[in-house]
Amino acid sequence: MNYQVMIGAPSAELETALTARFEELSEAEVVSVHRSSHEVGDTVAKLPALDVVLIHEDLGPLPVLDLIRDISRNHPQLAVILVVNEVEPDTFTNAMEAGARAVLPTNATIEQLSARVTTAAEWSRTLRRHLEAASLDLPVSGRRGSIITFTGAKGGVGTTTTAIHLARLAAKAGRVVCLVDLDLQAGDIPGYFDLKHRRSIVDLVGAADDISAAMLADTLYVHPDGPHILLAPDEGERGEDVTARGARQVLGALRSRYDLVIVDCGTTMTEATAMAIELSDTAVVLVTPDLPALRGAQRLVAMWDRLQIRDRKNVTALLMRHSRKNEIQPDFARKLLGTAMLRTPVPAAYRALEEASNTGDPARLTDESLLRSFSRLAGELGMLDTPGDDGNESTESDPAPETVGGPAAVPAKGRRSRRDDSGALLVEFAALVPFLGLALLLTWQVILIGLTGMYAGHAANEGARQAAITPGDEEAIVEEAKKRIRAPWNEEDTFALELVQDEEGTFVTVTIAMPAVLPGLDTPWNISDRAMVIPER
Repeated sequence: MNYQVMIGAPSAELETALTARFEELSEAEVVSVHRSSHEVGDTVAKLPALDVVLIHEDLGPLPVLDLIRDISRNHPQLAVILVVNEVEPDTFTNAMEAGARAVLPTNATIEQLSARVTTAAEWSRTLRRHLEAASLDLPVSGRRGSIITFTGAKGGVGTTTTAIHLARLAAKAGRVVCLVDLDLQAGDIPGYFDLKHRRSIVDLVGAADDISAAMLADTLYVHPDGPHILLAPDEGERGEDVTARGARQVLGALRSRYDLVIVDCGTTMTEATAMAIELSDTAVVLVTPDLPALRGAQRLVAMWDRLQIRDRKNVTALLMRHSRKNEIQPDFARKLLGTAMLRTPVPAAYRALEEASNTGDPARLTDESLLRSFSRLAGELGMLDTPGDDGNESTESDPAPETVGGPAAVPAKGRRSRRDDSGALLVEFAALVPFLGLALLLTWQVILIGLTGMYAGHAANEGARQAAITPGDEEAIVEEAKKRIRAPWNEEDTFALELVQDEEGTFVTVTIAMPAVLPGLDTPWNISDRAMVIPER
C-alpha cells in the first residue's frame, strides 16, 4: 500500500516540479495538491488515511509555521515536511518547534525526497496505530471479548474469504474486532487486503509474557474498514516459532482488549491452531457439498475429539457453495457430519468473488446473495451485537438461535438478529402471497371443471331415461334431469337441456355454464354431455 501524500505549493511551476518527482517514487502517491493554507487545513480533516503533508514556505495566506502548528495540534499522527528554498539553521529550528518532522530543500533529489517521505510516513503510521490502540489498553485480568475460529475441511473452501468479510461486517456494526491469521505456513490475508506490513504474530510470541497495548499497536495493522489484523509470518518456516503456549498468551491478550477475535486457522492443524480451537467460544468448520470435503471434516472433528481439543457437540459446521442443484443439501450434510450446522449456507457464487480477490479490495464484492448470506451468518454468530460490560449478554429469556437439526453451538447475543430474520421472512412471505392465491384459484377452477362435467353427464343420463318413458313431455324430462344436479348448476340461467334427433337416434344434450373464478374470465365456460334415448319396448 503506497504512502499518501498531500502537497501545498504556492505556484504551478513548483507544483509541477514536485509532482514530477513523486511520479518516479513507487512507494508514495500524491492524493491532492493545494494552492492555499486554507485549502490544506480543510482537506487534511477529510483524508483520514493521509500520511505526509508537504508544505512550501511561501504558501499563504496563513503563515506556514502557524499552519504547521495547527496541523500538529489537530492531527498529531500526521507528518508534516516543510519545503524551503534554502535550508538554514534558524529555519530548521523554527520548523521543528512548530511540529514539522523534516525540512526539505526545493531542489532536493529524488533520493532525498524518497528518504524523507518514507521516514515521515512510517512515523505517521506507527503513531496512528498507537493512538488507535490506546483505548484498548484494558486490564488483562478481565475477559472482555469472544474468540471465533474458522477452519477449512480442505483447501479452497473459502475460509479466509469468510473470515475477512465477517470481520468487516462486525467492525461496521461497531464491534472492536481483531482478525488473526493462524494459517502460519500459507496465510494470505495481506493479498486479500492489498496490504504490506513488516510485523506478524511471531513478533508478539517473543514477548508473550507481557504484551502491552503499545506492542499490539506496533504489531497489528489497522485497516480502514475497521478490523485490526494480526498477520502470519511472511516466511512460512517461522510459523514453527508460534507454540501452543505462545498462541494461548497472544489470544488471551487480544481477548482482553477486543470485543471479538476472529481466527483464520486454515486447513492444517498445528500447536497454535489446536490451542485457538480449544480456547474459542465458537469453532466453525467450513465444508463444501461434496463427499471429499465432508469426509475431511469428519476426520478433523474426530481428531479434535480424540485429542480432547474440542468435543464434537461443541463444533458448528458451515456449508459453503450451496445450490439447490447440488446432490448434497444442508440437512444431509448435517446428518453426515453429526454436528450442529449454521442455518445460513453461503451460496455458490465464485465468480462474484474474483474482482475482490484479484484487486485486494474486499469492498469490490457487490453480489447481493453473498452479502446477504455473510450478514445473516454474522447475526447467527452474534458478531453484530454490542456486548455488555461482562462480555456476555445471553440470558434465560434470550435462548440461543436454533440451528439446522440440532441446538445452537453459539451463545445468544440478544434478539436483534432473530428480529432481522423474522422480518426478512415476513417480506418474503408477503411477496409469495399473490402467487399462492393464484395457485389456489387455479386449483379450484380445475375442481369446478370436473364437477360441472360430472353433473352434465348425470343429468343427460337421467333425462334420456325419462325421455324413453315420456317421449313428448319435455317438462318432465327437464325436471328429472335437474334432480341429479345441485345448486347453482341447476338454475335456469345455468342449465339447458335439448332433445336432438339425427341418423343414429334421439339424444338428450345437457349444457351447464361452469362458474369462472380465475381473474380475467368474465364469461362462464359451457360444458356439455349427451346420452342416447333408448325407447322402451
